[in-house]
Amino acid sequence: MNILLVEDDLAQAAAVEKVMLQSGHQISRVDSGENAVRFLKNNEIDLVVLDWQLPGISGFEVLHWIRSNLGSQPAVLFLTSRVLEVDIARALEAGADEYVVKPFREIELAARIGALLRRTGRHEKTDITVGPYLFDVTRRNVSLHGNAVELTAKEFEVAAFLFANVGRSVSRDLLAKLAWGRELDSSSRTVDTHIYRIRRKLSLHPENGVRLTTVYTHGYRLDEFSISGAEKNAAIYHPR
Repeated sequence: MNILLVEDDLAQAAAVEKVMLQSGHQISRVDSGENAVRFLKNNEIDLVVLDWQLPGISGFEVLHWIRSNLGSQPAVLFLTSRVLEVDIARALEAGADEYVVKPFREIELAARIGALLRRTGRHEKTDITVGPYLFDVTRRNVSLHGNAVELTAKEFEVAAFLFANVGRSVSRDLLAKLAWGRELDSSSRTVDTHIYRIRRKLSLHPENGVRLTTVYTHGYRLDEFSISGAEKNAAIYHPR
């Protein structure tokens, strides 16, 4: 996946490039709005990660140029220190697809970009395979032992992210942002309810080579482990 980073701060640029390279994307960087426009005139890009405050032409002006001259593609993600709701609304209304505030958490930025590319159909990776589970992120469907499992759109978003991050703890806040686009009230049980449904629909049990555990006060972690040949033969999908 080809990504253009428009960022004049070298430290911030290095941090973003690290996240993108670890996620398997190809990334190019320019340090001004003028250079971004010049680059986009001559190169095909899937996603622009754009700072708002740039020397010369601002990030907002670059966004306006992209939508006026290139249409709905490439996708645009604002990565900026501007936190006012009016700025966020202004950027989204002008055609930005996502908005992440600095300082950012690496796992959240990677997740937001991955979710954005899936939504816009520009993600090269078409599936996630863990043991007997297969997620087709393009068609947004999942199967277990070759049998289709019906998930809602939000259940799929949450489950696919857990399976793409096997062995890593994922916070409830991050799952909420991915599926609902915002943090939920601290008293909300919405994420936990969706996890319960995912656990049941996908039979997330040891006989299928996975274990989903609750990380106290934080979120959830999906782990994969080996099971014996006899256990594999006995692992038959039964919705619970």
